[in-house]
Amino acid sequence: MKLKPLPLLLASLSGALPAAAVHAEGTITLFGMAYGQFENVSATGATNPAQDKPSRFRLSNVSSDLGVKGTLPLMDGVSGVFQYSTGVNVDNASNNTAGGMWANAKDTFVGLSIANVGTVKFGRLTGAARWNSGTPDFSPAGAGPQDNQAALSSISGQTGAGPLFNVRIDNALGFESASWSGLSVRAYFGANENKSAATVASGSLLDDKSYSLGAQYVIGPVDLRGSYEIRNDKGTLNNTTTNRTKDKDYRFGVRYTLPDKATIVAFGYDRMSFLDQDATAAQKTYIKKTGWVIGARHEFGQHVVYGGYGKAGDVSCSIASGAVCDGGNTGGKQFVVAYNFTFNKQMLAEAYVSRVTNGTRGKYDFDSGGVGGIGAGSRPTAMGFGLRYTF
Repeated sequence: MKLKPLPLLLASLSGALPAAAVHAEGTITLFGMAYGQFENVSATGATNPAQDKPSRFRLSNVSSDLGVKGTLPLMDGVSGVFQYSTGVNVDNASNNTAGGMWANAKDTFVGLSIANVGTVKFGRLTGAARWNSGTPDFSPAGAGPQDNQAALSSISGQTGAGPLFNVRIDNALGFESASWSGLSVRAYFGANENKSAATVASGSLLDDKSYSLGAQYVIGPVDLRGSYEIRNDKGTLNNTTTNRTKDKDYRFGVRYTLPDKATIVAFGYDRMSFLDQDATAAQKTYIKKTGWVIGARHEFGQHVVYGGYGKAGDVSCSIASGAVCDGGNTGGKQFVVAYNFTFNKQMLAEAYVSRVTNGTRGKYDFDSGGVGGIGAGSRPTAMGFGLRYTF
């Protein structure tokens, strides 16, 4: 939704500014999405039956948001840009009771865009790993149980805290290039604002910088993407507040549009690892996991069908004491089948079925809209239908 430039908008509302003082140079756009689903979810078959989650109905918010963005030409080929964006709850706001309808901030930044070069941004930004994770996923919002990213984004509950690679980078400086003959790059630096001489918990130095790099090459029907990300001193492996921890993620993705232009097939591969050099006794010093996903989408008229299948392998790991670290039966699989009916560019209806199947010691849940608190070996299952309105 295009709005009047801000000075003109204020003038038209208040009548306080003379027309001669108004310079209609910039544009401000209001945008958003309302996306709700009615679902049935469960997680059964756990190794410990007491940890099963029986079938229940729920109304889910699927990444609904509201934002405003603007562009202001400054000189030839140079523009100032900004964006404020926040999540919005369309369900009962149970995850954010203090905030009511408002959820967590999304990409929010101020920046400078240079034609044929790229854009520099300061703010809360989507890093390269999060951007690349959606390559094999064709769900409309890249969210909800119908996204097929479980095998890429999680690690089967084998770390003390959840991986951060599909989480936006706070306090970030970023650069996103223009396309140069089909090649574009992006780079982000997450500031180490929590750097310290010592922490209360462990007396360890902290230096929590993050680095995120991505590249994309589009040639004809082929779209190739790669990313590499490091997040330092997050304490993910053993859920500790300590230094000398390093979380790494390598991701590769490719999409191919068939000659009929209506069908797209895609593949994604991920390798993540976690290192804790200060681990002691039974704590893990290292863990590694790989996963892959295939996806496809076909459009015919107002109808779209899409789906995906992903698999995460067993983890490999080591323990500080030197004891054997058993990563067996920690893998998982996911399949998704979905249908969209597109009323127009703004409104669509969707129905889907999605299931994750875990090894006997695996604890994969849906990447987004998970059942939550599942037991090892369980099978999270979801089916639902919903509506999405964008503007």
